[in-house]
Amino acid sequence: MTTITPDQVKSYHKTGYIHLKSILPTNLLELSQFALNRWTNKTISQWHAQGLIPSTYPEIDFQHRLLQAWHAAGKPNYSRSPRRDLVCPEMYQILVHPTLLDIAQALLGTAEISVHGIFNARPKLPDQKWTDTPWHQDAQYYRDAEETHVISMWYPLQRTTEENSCLQVAPGLHGSKLLEGAVDEESGFLGLSREESADLKGHSIEMDPGDVLCFPQKMPHRALPNQSEAVRWSMDVRYEATESATDSGRDKGFVVRSPGNSSAVESSDTWLSRWEGISAGTY
Repeated sequence: MTTITPDQVKSYHKTGYIHLKSILPTNLLELSQFALNRWTNKTISQWHAQGLIPSTYPEIDFQHRLLQAWHAAGKPNYSRSPRRDLVCPEMYQILVHPTLLDIAQALLGTAEISVHGIFNARPKLPDQKWTDTPWHQDAQYYRDAEETHVISMWYPLQRTTEENSCLQVAPGLHGSKLLEGAVDEESGFLGLSREESADLKGHSIEMDPGDVLCFPQKMPHRALPNQSEAVRWSMDVRYEATESATDSGRDKGFVVRSPGNSSAVESSDTWLSRWEGISAGTY
């Protein structure tokens, strides 16, 4: 079982975030890269089928292949927040990974845990604004969680710095109400209003593969622009206590740990079947 100390839990609740270093095992990162490679293959193949690129660039490495294809295709828009497109047995294995569940159990204070149905990947390319997430609170996207503790876990697949779009948080503001929201003019993302954002002081969290950043649903955070020459890959997943699980969480989420009733944990086949009929590129 992954161990998180009482002091770390206390710090999380006090500041509104915790950066856990070198805690995610290699097999979790490999599962994540597999799911993202699957999406990359599909995206690049679509550009190739449309005649936008002469090749699918199979010889190029994971960090640069999407970028090369995107430039060659004329910088088309793509699914900046893949979710339905990530659904596969490997994504299920990510969501039920015991390391993530141990972290959730420690921070939620219960072993009765559910996956929240909203998860994302962030294939963030340089030289564009469309994937720059502005200051926001995750609960703006699922407002029924305003008063319910939902943990977001964000982790990168490469070294992440201020140059290539690490996250920034606003420590200590996680206990406030949902702040005034507005649609960001440059990216189209829902975020905080310009007035609310102007008062925030961002604390950059630079991370390595194997690190994870955890924060609750009202913690203001944003991603800095990617100014590197490679894709910045990340994954974010969410967990909540089953007893107080939100409607938004249950929609595509499921019970993932229940020591008192192991039969309540949803199987991979059952979870995958709930996505049938939902088109790729949606949800």
